Amino acid sequence: MDKKKQINFNLNNFLLATSDILDCRDIEENSTTKYHSKRVAFIALKIGEQLNLDPKMMFTLSAYSLFHNYINIDNCVKLNIIDDMGILTKIVDYSHHVDQTYSIDKKFVSTNPKHTYIQLIEENFLSLSQPISFWLDLQDKNAILHYIYSTLHDFTTQPTFEQVLETTTLFGNLFEDVTPLLEKCSIMADFYNFEHKDKITFLISASMLNFGKLTIPKNILNKTTLLSDDEYDVVKSSVYHNKKALSGIYGFDDISKWASKHQEQLKGEGYPYGIGENELSLKDRLMACINIYNALTQDKLYRKKYTHIEAIDIMNIMGSNNEIDISIINDIKSNFSS
Repeated sequence: MDKKKQINFNLNNFLLATSDILDCRDIEENSTTKYHSKRVAFIALKIGEQLNLDPKMMFTLSAYSLFHNYINIDNCVKLNIIDDMGILTKIVDYSHHVDQTYSIDKKFVSTNPKHTYIQLIEENFLSLSQPISFWLDLQDKNAILHYIYSTLHDFTTQPTFEQVLETTTLFGNLFEDVTPLLEKCSIMADFYNFEHKDKITFLISASMLNFGKLTIPKNILNKTTLLSDDEYDVVKSSVYHNKKALSGIYGFDDISKWASKHQEQLKGEGYPYGIGENELSLKDRLMACINIYNALTQDKLYRKKYTHIEAIDIMNIMGSNNEIDISIINDIKSNFSS
């Protein structure tokens, strides 16, 4: 593996790390409950074991389960999730139904299946779910994670950083179109002469910069009036949740750092950690400035976008208040003058 061009990447590790954030949006839009996708993976893999699926199919089955509410043909192609036989999708659909209908006292409501595949899946499920331990494990996040990690074979790959960027861009786009931010980050990375690896990993962190905002309820995100203190605390917590998720991905150490300090301030009054200039690297400061400029120059529900000059004037005030780096503001001003 060429460490300057490639990274060790495990899709299920990535999906498990990000699943809690995805579940937050799933809870709001699909009335699921916390850790839903992990429970679906647990049920599906138990069924897969009963059906003697091979290790590669089990790995793919887990990926389907963890991402099942966002699956479409385009996403499957980008994540290289392929279900040639169609049975994996049916197992996941069935497992989703189980999680949506079971309770510890009533356990499970049958689907009364008529399709041959579904009947086979249900017969195996009803057999494996007889012990009370199955239902108790289903309520225990740690038990679920232990089972998933101990069951799956290691299918870690070595994609290029550009290929990983395609994956993270897919996830970043679940919250908003990240293209404008990535374009600006690319221009500034070239301006500062970042090496190839540093540039692409910087872009990867930018693609996931606001992914944690999927944890924010839409009634807060879409509010057009001033946020209350409690609502603002919810917004600020999204950066923490983003860092927690990205820190759980193998090889994402630098990426998780750059994607979690963009709301910090040089004077130490930012969030979520309140760190100051001594702990903010050039890339941390650059990401913060580009993110602010990108946000100011885009339309929001509560205001129209600012012009380049207006955005720079606002940022200069922030710079004079020792919130962001004045030298970087000047560089952004010259690079985005038109």
